[in-house]
Amino acid sequence: MFTQNLREGYRTLGKIWSFRWLYEYTRLPVVPLYGGFPVKFRTYIGDPIPYDPNVSASELAEKAKTAIQSLRDRHQKTPGNILRALLERFDKHQKDD
Repeated sequence: MFTQNLREGYRTLGKIWSFRWLYEYTRLPVVPLYGGFPVKFRTYIGDPIPYDPNVSASELAEKAKTAIQSLRDRHQKTPGNILRALLERFDKHQKDD
């Protein structure tokens, strides 16, 4: 499952050195958020991963990771852009998959 424009809807300040230092010092997962932008979220559900009793947990995790990355690459434009995500909300010619 992948949700398009999620990172454009909410942003974190976790890459600023002072917040990074605070996290490294305290190990408290406190990162200020900003956003709540009115972008259009679309959730895509991928194909199921077939059950195989011979697959280990790490191999299954790798299959899930690959499936999610495939959904992301197919449905999310990179690099992320808040203005583009806002404009997609009003685009009447958006292709629905």
